Amino acid sequence: MQNNPKIILLNGYGPISINNELMELYAVTTSHGAIGFPLKSLRAENVTIIKDIDTFWSTTKKIKPENMCYVYAYDGLNEEDKEKIKAQSLLEI
Repeated sequence: MQNNPKIILLNGYGPISINNELMELYAVTTSHGAIGFPLKSLRAENVTIIKDIDTFWSTTKKIKPENMCYVYAYDGLNEEDKEKIKAQSLLEI
């Protein structure tokens, strides 16, 4: 049986590649707050994985660093999921 990819929420600032599709997060974040995708692959300059949903929703209102992609997954991300994320800087809070 094939495992389905984890669904993640994304917001932040700067360009990313999600599942081999290029996207600018600024427009999504300012217009809609976040966008959800199955996590097959994610490339960004900087990624912060946020474990708490309330923190996820409030972070971009408090901090606006350039080229930061914030990621939230309802069931968390395991090591296999994290291997699908490629970034110069990867943080977890």
